[in-house]
This record gives sequence, structure tokens and C-alpha cells, in this order.
Amino acid sequence: MEERPKVRAIDIMPVQVNGQPHFVVRDPLGLTERVLLLTAPAAMLVSLMDGTRTLREVQVDFWRQTGVLLMSDQIEALVRQLDECLLLDNERFQDALEQAKRAYRAEAVRPAALAGSVYPDDAEALRAMLDSFFVALDGPGKPDGIHYERPLRAIVVPHIDLRRGGVTYAWAYRDLAEAPLPSLFVILGIAHQPTEHLFTATTKDFATPLGIARTDREFLTTLAKRCPFDLFADEFAHRQEHSVELQVVWLQHLFGQVRIVPILCAGFESLLPAGQSPMTLSEVAGFIEALRATLREFGEPVTFIVSVDLSHVGLRFGDRQPVTAQTLHWLQAQDLRFLQLVADGDAEGSIALLQKEGNARRVDAYPAVYVALKVLGGVRGIVRHYGQSVEGQGEAVVTFGAVTLP
Repeated sequence: MEERPKVRAIDIMPVQVNGQPHFVVRDPLGLTERVLLLTAPAAMLVSLMDGTRTLREVQVDFWRQTGVLLMSDQIEALVRQLDECLLLDNERFQDALEQAKRAYRAEAVRPAALAGSVYPDDAEALRAMLDSFFVALDGPGKPDGIHYERPLRAIVVPHIDLRRGGVTYAWAYRDLAEAPLPSLFVILGIAHQPTEHLFTATTKDFATPLGIARTDREFLTTLAKRCPFDLFADEFAHRQEHSVELQVVWLQHLFGQVRIVPILCAGFESLLPAGQSPMTLSEVAGFIEALRATLREFGEPVTFIVSVDLSHVGLRFGDRQPVTAQTLHWLQAQDLRFLQLVADGDAEGSIALLQKEGNARRVDAYPAVYVALKVLGGVRGIVRHYGQSVEGQGEAVVTFGAVTLP
């Protein structure tokens, strides 16, 4: 039994069961498919297991906060459940993680993590699903020939699941399909799990029901040599990450065989003093310069796919109040301000907007957006679409948008 149990980073989502609040807990790394359903008191108990308290201290602090005295065997039973689900940061979890990393390194390609759940694992059904978003009631219509003289510099698209955000994806991907095909797509996704460094790449090709997207290893090798850190130190983060995979299926659907450079960007707002530019961070500045230099040397047309969502608000994300109509109206106004700054190519302005409000909306877009705008420089585009996805009875909302940067 763990003396000071420490729960690691987990996915926890509020749900209602028979009218009572519960929490679904999953392993975000996918080391196990087991899922825990916790009552509200059990979830509070889990929150106390941060590695600083003994089991006795967890028991006492829970009693102080709730007035309920739990028996030691009840707490121990919960700790055993967490351990069996690999949700404790302990030796058992570390062994499982190392085993998974070895298995991932041995894979010839990065297997599709979302096929059969977020999207169909049948190629024909997947194509039909993607096509449906173009012709939906508020969709942009199907791509219709080439309307741009050159490949687009970038598109900003969601990475929310397709059923909720598919139409918004379609607005950006229609523009992409109506432009000449670039030689390479640089996909900037978001790292949704903790990483050692702020940027991480993988050299693996990506498998989906639509085939294999080839990763440009030569480009990545050149980029990695220029980076002031190990660009592949956190490669395992790509194993379950959806923000790149969802863009790959769109690219394959529209263009068939494509060459990609998959890169995940981690959040850095906690590292920035108030009002400071991200360029004061050595990893950010170093990566941006390395990517600029590698693109110059590459010398062929490249399009950036910036795979990001916007605000994350509500009970699921730690807020104390459910989402209301007033909340949604405020979010739309703030999100559209951010998207317009992106369309204006204003990297520093987009960061300053979030800093001013302390990123109260939990916008996850800023690392990838900032990098793309700084690397490309001088781009201007148009906001194509905006969407909001409310979960449950106002428990939470995720927002997202589409921007085209010709």
C-alpha cells in the first residue's frame, strides 16, 4: 500500500448518474482501458492524494473538509483501485509507461488511435463522414476547383472531435482544397499531456483508414539539429495525441498521399512573467529560429496546419458554475477577438489578449498559433467560421474556429 499516494495527471469528466454527480476517470496515456466511476466524495478524496499526505492525513483532511470520517479500509480500497488502473505515480505506473514507450518505438508507423471511436475505421464511411461536413446546413459547400494562385501559408482548424466540430474544419479545408498542393504540410498540434520540452516531434509515419501519411524524416532531422533541446525527447506524447491525427485524415481525404511534419506544442503561459513576449523563453525563440532556417533551406512550398481549439469553460474544467447563455455570448465575443488577431497575423497581440485576462478561458491554441505566425511573418487572412460545443446540461463548453491565411 502506498504510504503517500500520488495521483498522476488523469482525465476526469463530470457526469450525472441517477441524478447524482459522479466523475469518470480515464488514463490519458492509454496504458489501460479501465475506467473508474467515482462519486463526488470519492473524487474529493482523490484530489487529496497529491503525494504530500499519508493515508492517515488524507483521512483527517477529508474529515475536516466534509465532516465525514471514512474508515481506513475504505480509503485503502480506493488507493488499490487507482493503482490497478495505473493512475498512481508510482513504480508500477513507471514500469508500464516504459514498456509502452518501448513498444511505441518498435512500431513501424504510428497506428491510428481514434479510428473506430472518434471517426469510422472503415475508409468509405470515413470519407462519407468528412464529405457530409462540406454540405451540412451551415457548411461551406464542396471544394470547387483552384481559386488561389499559390499554396496557402496556413490554416487554423479545430482538433475537437469531428462530430462536434466537423463543419468548422470544412470551412478551412475547403480553402486548402481550392489552392495548389504544397510539397509539405507542417502540422502544429497541441500536447495535451505533460512533456519535458515545449515542442516534440515524431519521425513515424501516420496510419489511418485512408492509408499512410509519410513523415518527412530528412526535414525533421535537419530541424532537430538546429533546436537547442532534444526535439524527440517526448516522442511518446504522439502515441495517443489526437490533434495531429485528425488533420491527417482530412489531408488524406482531400489529397491522397501527403508528406507531413508532425509537431506538438506545449503550453508555456506559466513560464512567462506578466506582459513578457514568448520570445524571451529560450526554447520558444530557439525553436522558432530553427524552424525558420529549416524552411529556408527546404526551399519548397509549405503549408502550416495549426490544429487548435479555443476556450474550455465549465464544471469539467474546474469552474464552479455551469455554462449559461450569457457565458456563451461572452466567450464568442472574446474568441472572435482572438481569431481576428490571428487573421491579422498579430502573434504578440494574440498572446497579450490572453495574458490580460489571465487566460481565464483556458485557450489551448496559443502555442501553435504563436509559432506559426512568428515563423511565417506578415501573413493576413480571414476568419472563416466559429463554433461552440456545449456538453450535457451546461456542464462545459469547448469553442473552436477556422482561419485561412493565404
